Amino acid sequence: MRPVTKWLRRLATLAALGFTGAVGASSNQPIGDKWTANADEQFLLDVNIRQLKLGDGVRAYDTPTGTCVVFGDFLTTLDVPMKLDLTSKTASGWAFKEANKINIDFGAMTARYRDKTETIEPGTIRETPEGWCIQSTALGRWFGIGVKPMTSGSIILLESEAKLPVEMAMERKRRAAQIKPAKFDLGELPQVRLPYRMWRAPALDFVVSAGATYRANDGVRVDRRSSVLAAGEIARLSYDAQMSTDDKGKPNIARFHAYRSDPEGELLGPLHATHFGVGDVAAFDSRLSGNPRTGRGAVVTNRPLMARAAFDRTRFEGDLPIGWEAEIYRNGELLAFAKPTADQRYSFEDVQLLYGENEISIIMYGPQGQVRTRNEVVNVGQDNVPPGQTWYWAGFNQPGRDLAPLERPPDAVPEARSQATISVEHGLDERTSAGVLARMMLVGDERVTVVEGSVRRSIGKTMVEVSAARETSGGTAIRTQMLGKFGKLNVSIEGLLANDFHLLGGRERTIREGRMGLDAPVRIGRQLVSTHAAAHFRSLEDGSREVEASARLATTIDRFNLATDLRYRKQLLSFGAPNPGEINLGLLGSGRIGHVRLSGAASFDIAPRTRFRTAELSAYWSKSENIDWEGGLVYDMASKRGRARVTHVRRLNSMAIALSAEGATDRSFAAGVNLIFSIDPNSRFKLSRRPIAGAGAVRARVYRDLNDNGLWDIGEPAEKGALITTGARPSEKATDAKGLTLVGGLTAFDPIAVGLDTSSLSDPMLVPRKALQVVTPRPGVPAQVDIGLVGGGDVEGALVKNGGMGFEGVTLELLDANGKVVATAQTDYDGFFLFERVPYGKYRIAVAKDSATAARLSRDLPGQVVVTPEHSVVRMGSIQVSPIAQIAAN
Repeated sequence: MRPVTKWLRRLATLAALGFTGAVGASSNQPIGDKWTANADEQFLLDVNIRQLKLGDGVRAYDTPTGTCVVFGDFLTTLDVPMKLDLTSKTASGWAFKEANKINIDFGAMTARYRDKTETIEPGTIRETPEGWCIQSTALGRWFGIGVKPMTSGSIILLESEAKLPVEMAMERKRRAAQIKPAKFDLGELPQVRLPYRMWRAPALDFVVSAGATYRANDGVRVDRRSSVLAAGEIARLSYDAQMSTDDKGKPNIARFHAYRSDPEGELLGPLHATHFGVGDVAAFDSRLSGNPRTGRGAVVTNRPLMARAAFDRTRFEGDLPIGWEAEIYRNGELLAFAKPTADQRYSFEDVQLLYGENEISIIMYGPQGQVRTRNEVVNVGQDNVPPGQTWYWAGFNQPGRDLAPLERPPDAVPEARSQATISVEHGLDERTSAGVLARMMLVGDERVTVVEGSVRRSIGKTMVEVSAARETSGGTAIRTQMLGKFGKLNVSIEGLLANDFHLLGGRERTIREGRMGLDAPVRIGRQLVSTHAAAHFRSLEDGSREVEASARLATTIDRFNLATDLRYRKQLLSFGAPNPGEINLGLLGSGRIGHVRLSGAASFDIAPRTRFRTAELSAYWSKSENIDWEGGLVYDMASKRGRARVTHVRRLNSMAIALSAEGATDRSFAAGVNLIFSIDPNSRFKLSRRPIAGAGAVRARVYRDLNDNGLWDIGEPAEKGALITTGARPSEKATDAKGLTLVGGLTAFDPIAVGLDTSSLSDPMLVPRKALQVVTPRPGVPAQVDIGLVGGGDVEGALVKNGGMGFEGVTLELLDANGKVVATAQTDYDGFFLFERVPYGKYRIAVAKDSATAARLSRDLPGQVVVTPEHSVVRMGSIQVSPIAQIAAN
């Protein structure tokens, strides 16, 4: 049962409908031969369709020939791509799908829509101060929908068998608004375990491309490339492997990595490892002695899987399908954008962090207007090892060498040929940690052993780290860094001194280096602008010096995110005339115009002479749900060469196909095809266009648990059309006729809460028995999650004071038999509360802790709640509460 006000609203609506019918009957009679628009007789009507309110309303008039609607308002509300030209008295475009073309010629009094043509009768279109006002019956006929105005009820009812694009967009926004970031302990939720097996057939992701290029100087050249990524399990270990070919179709990359990860740290017995692996592994990152480049080797560690070695920078990587683009923001500032690589992923390297909370948002835009958001909060200042704990890392590898090399590596490489590292870090207290690292490297033909120590300390709103290293040959290096926040100003300072030291595993160097960066938001008028300034000084062993400085501005104007980057660089040589300083300007922007997503970049030289360097502009447009177009223009002044490209993307269930063509001003032409598909062994090796091997996935089954045993039994009906939620993101694809759906692109080994968007269920009284279940995804191995639906009901009542008046604004909790909160509700002005979609079972009601403290109420309320199929609506009546007695202090 709903509150009395809701029933009164329904009765009022019925009365309005009846009254409208009477008015509609009388409005069929002419009210005069001549009609003019009168602002005092204008109506503002809400536009409703299937319980949804669209837009901000439309203006309308009652005329002798019926209700007319202001055409501009109508187009805006339905977001229809039509062009209206009042000067030529024409309107053209299409409605809802491109096949439904509409052309209106008011001057010639004709209208064409779909495959029909009709004469516009007098009074169908009227000219008003607001523009054309078109009769509602004509609008419904031309647009192929039902348009029923009810001026007395101040609404227009739209009717359509198929959902309109604007309607589906609103539903997506509503679903997204209902999903909030989790604020609960994942450890308290039901866990879905994914046991390891001796063998799991690998999931395979394929990228196949071929193309032909014509150049006047060398004729036609045919290229062909392919790559396959495999992920599965063998001997109770996860593994991933990659095989790729060069542009001649010859294999040039063969990589293999076998590993096991456990966020709980229960691997290898007393070692309590969180991860170990062999094959192609990454080295331990250090700002002095080495870099994390991958190569063949082995590693074992108990560090948290998501821990960063460097607190001042990080990297982000994820899935990005063809036709999408990604933008990365730090605290609302646009930093960069990325397009999908050949393996459909994005990567943002060396993302600079500020002290305190860094709200990282990676926004991915799809060609159909989809928007996916990945939000993470990286808190610099809480990166220390917890007090009393010790983290270790041990491993060795050969950077840049594959496990099975198919090509000879270059003879001279500016980094270590092999390296072995042991690192130990210990938390001294909540703000201090210390670490020691020993690394042995083979640089060229020289064996180098390095010992490095570091101390990291939080002081107020600053993080300070000091590192020092010494080689057996006598080389030394010291590095200091500070990140701090002073009011709204973020400060980063870094200093480095190296004497005959193999810095970052490269050649022996002597260097003095200093950096400083400042970040602050600045308000210019009503516009908030993120500002960044940095300076960099370097002194090399030959006596030469380098000076660099940069400034960056970023802001958002309307639908566009804009950023500028100004850089200055000058070399001061130890001999000869000094080089003139260089000043470069870069521009970066992205936004949307209508249904077209735009992104662009440009660069200029300002000094020593002013000249244009490069510019690029790209656009994405979706013709239909599975067909997209992408176009781009690129110009490079150095080569005096311009390029134009166009790409056609077609997405099938089995694969994604991209056809591209490109032409350049040097009379070269190219054309190519790109195929992307995956093979899932868990679905009888069916082809799928969704990448499976490169990321985690969840295969969910939604069914009606008729016997309420928490297990799927043969014969229990599947629930079609349900949407799954993974964290704060709903799935794009609903469950099929078997109640199954696959959600891919999840971050591996990062626990995530899997739930159900209850608004997508066909029966509003169905609820999941388990609201959320926690899964830790693994690459290439979809986790099976069963979501059983059971019947639900409502629990309602009123919280009242001693005098019988309602207690407003009190938060109540519905607790199950184990004392866990399953739902919350807040009392209205009259004390009324309502818990909806409550699964069958026994419960009790309690006052939330914060509300009980603020109102000085006892948390426990009398009475037990039992929701059953026979009593699905439980009415608690009035529940009287009294403040806790307070003893006055003398």
